[in-house]
Amino acid sequence: MSYVIIGIIIGIIVAVVVVISKKDAKELEEMVAKLSEEQKKLLMETEVEFVEKNAWVQDAIIAKMVDKGGKYDVRLLWYNKVMNNNESNEITLADATLKKAEQEAHDLKVGDAVKLYIAPEKTVGSVKIVLD
Repeated sequence: MSYVIIGIIIGIIVAVVVVISKKDAKELEEMVAKLSEEQKKLLMETEVEFVEKNAWVQDAIIAKMVDKGGKYDVRLLWYNKVMNNNESNEITLADATLKKAEQEAHDLKVGDAVKLYIAPEKTVGSVKIVLD
């Protein structure tokens, strides 16, 4: 009986992961479709600047900003030239946060190009928007 319960729990977890990944894939497809050819070219031609071992900075486009009070949850589009996975050499999503004061100081909005810091091996601060 316990094997059946464990099997059901694992099945539910797998189903939730599949639903979330399909939702993200559809959202990514819609966001990429909204990009202009200039924006797509900017992303694909971005220079990757390694700033430390397995961490780099490159161009990204702000695709979505959700106001969370004193900060924004930001979805960014970037071109994966570095990580060898199923999103290699494709435009993909990254999530970051941005303080409201920083957004206002730089007048950032959806469609703007920013520099994106990516450090996939870090657990905290692995994706950040770099502001000058």
